[in-house]
Amino acid sequence: MGFSYHDNADLLDRILTEHPEMEFVQLQINYLDWESEGIQSKKCYDVCVKHGKPVIVMEPVKGGTLANVTEDVEKLFKDYHKDMSVASWAIRFVASLPQVKIVLSGMGTMDMMQDNVSYMKDFKPLTDEERAIVFKARDIINSNIAIQCTACAYCVDGCPKNIPIPRYFSLYNSEQLEYKGKGWSNHGEYYDRLTQAFGKASDCIKCGKCEKICPQHLPIRDNLVLVAKQFEH
Repeated sequence: MGFSYHDNADLLDRILTEHPEMEFVQLQINYLDWESEGIQSKKCYDVCVKHGKPVIVMEPVKGGTLANVTEDVEKLFKDYHKDMSVASWAIRFVASLPQVKIVLSGMGTMDMMQDNVSYMKDFKPLTDEERAIVFKARDIINSNIAIQCTACAYCVDGCPKNIPIPRYFSLYNSEQLEYKGKGWSNHGEYYDRLTQAFGKASDCIKCGKCEKICPQHLPIRDNLVLVAKQFEH
């Protein structure tokens, strides 16, 4: 008996502490969301490690986003191993995590299934060199993000509306990086969860306290308008 989880690591820790009978947790994990402040893939995975709970991975290829990468990212992968598919790097990244027991990969064609089986049948975890290449790919993808927030969170404490600004920006950036042919994504679901405990992006009263303390000098108030337009309907 277990559950699919779409919230923060602190709440997951509390749930598993209060319900040790849970036998597994299903998490969204992929190399792009691994250190995302909005999704908290790594933080949630670490909680599962702490409680000794097996992890089932969903969204390992981020709904196709990590199979439809830019030319420079594809070249990075193909230069290292020309016969490995782009998607295989994403799936092998999560399958290499010790606590992961199952990786759920959406497949739409026979070729996709045969590709998955080809490297999972006799699975070899990522080497340190391959893992470094994956993170280099992540950095290339993230260099094109819409809001260049470093998640320092200096802006949060003084916010009169208790808006978790970096986490909203992280979700917005992830949404903008999605493969455009994918259709639905679950970043809005994460956003809705956060608004149950924190202020919405649209609650901003434009006092400007956040912008005065932001070391990146971001137009935070304008960016919160973008977040609200994206996730609030």
